[in-house]
Amino acid sequence: MKVSLWAEIRRLHEIQRLSKNAIARQLGCCHKTVSKALERDSPPSQTARPARTSKLDGHTSQIDQLIARYPGLSAVRILEEIARGDNGYQGGITLVRDYLRTIRPARGRVYREVLYDPGEALQVDWGECHRLKIGNTSRRVSVLVAVLCYSRLCYIEFSLAEKKEDFYRCIVNALKFFGGSPRKIIFDNLKAAVIGGSGKYACFHPEFLELCGHFCLQPIACARRDPESKGMVEVNVRYVKQNALAGRDDELTRWEDYGLLAEYWRDHVANVRNHETTRERPVDRFQQEQPLLRALPSSRFDTEEVVSAVVSSHARVRFDSNRYSVPPRLTRKTVLVRADPRQVRVFYQGQEMACHARCFERRQLICQDEHLLEAKTLQRRQTKNAVEEEFDRLGEAAQTFHLKLLSRPVKPLVHLRRLLKLARLYGPEEVLAAIEQANQYETYDAEYVEAIVHQQRRQRELPSPTEVLPVRSQWLEETDYTPPDPARYDRLLEE
Repeated sequence: MKVSLWAEIRRLHEIQRLSKNAIARQLGCCHKTVSKALERDSPPSQTARPARTSKLDGHTSQIDQLIARYPGLSAVRILEEIARGDNGYQGGITLVRDYLRTIRPARGRVYREVLYDPGEALQVDWGECHRLKIGNTSRRVSVLVAVLCYSRLCYIEFSLAEKKEDFYRCIVNALKFFGGSPRKIIFDNLKAAVIGGSGKYACFHPEFLELCGHFCLQPIACARRDPESKGMVEVNVRYVKQNALAGRDDELTRWEDYGLLAEYWRDHVANVRNHETTRERPVDRFQQEQPLLRALPSSRFDTEEVVSAVVSSHARVRFDSNRYSVPPRLTRKTVLVRADPRQVRVFYQGQEMACHARCFERRQLICQDEHLLEAKTLQRRQTKNAVEEEFDRLGEAAQTFHLKLLSRPVKPLVHLRRLLKLARLYGPEEVLAAIEQANQYETYDAEYVEAIVHQQRRQRELPSPTEVLPVRSQWLEETDYTPPDPARYDRLLEE
């Protein structure tokens, strides 16, 4: 009999003065039950019913022996053992499994709550958000969350990569936000901080140790597959995804929107809420922790991404799948590229040679007008040298003519181009013979050489050739050519 039924029967009998049969009809129970309830002055005890017999009863001792010898033995194997023989177990595996749950110790992990002192530790971790369309490029957006373990004050920063330079930059920015550094930093087994091992056997990245030494932090790596060791930051990463990012697809259409969201959500939502564990606002609890943080060093810790690159023949350097222009005089030289989220700078022999705004698209060409202008100037200079070399290859007479022409108060390049055009029209032999005659008379002028060529051709009654005017080629900023394949000729001959 339930206590509720006993209480209702007594109420109907004592208060409403109903008879036993009336109570039985109203409650839909037997009149004997009503009589038993009225005979009891105390509520019925909720004692367990006697256990029902089971097909497994005669085999529990055998199961106990098997588990004592083999604690991890599966229910299927135990069923095979106890089902042997004529008097073996005849039931199903469900009864075996139910009995094993009562005798086998639980495999679940028992956690111990860790309490931190003010200024003792900082937990950091990455969280993957979603993808963002920047121009024609789809980039993955990640968020780094840093939480002070005592006050629960958090700092978040969105990033388009999870490289070590991004990890170090976010940590430095977090320490600047907190206005000091704690004694310990707790992190996951990520490659930016750990290059081998895990937990207390972790081998830390040398550059990460430089960061820890700069801010006097003790690095503590979690064991592999043990995210609970940094449960505070894990909870905050989930909080960012479910609160800061949820339902904001229309607001987060540009990369700049993520920076504005991080600052607003951090200062007006996360750090001013009543924390579920501490029952205090993180900003209020931080007032007790801030005086115990170590002051930040005056020197700056460099978190820029630094890579070496070889300048291409088009005066470009490649970085993050993009091409950035540099002065043409650096062509085919090795330079140093330093990049942060705002700009990309190119250094050569310790001197800054170019500075561009950082582009987060892929396969883009970023040029500066001054580099293009210098490239055109350099191209004209190279063209002049090419004209002089081509003219000197005509012969010794041409070289003598060129040398004497340089001492005259004229523009040598104009005369050389006119003579080269004459050589392409009438042939180098006739022009070279006219140049030799001009050298004899010490008349170093292209018009004089041209008059000699025409005079000699009229004496021989040769026709004047028709000059073909070529179409002026446009200057191309950058052209990629497919390298020739000599095997094509081999295949042509075989066919």
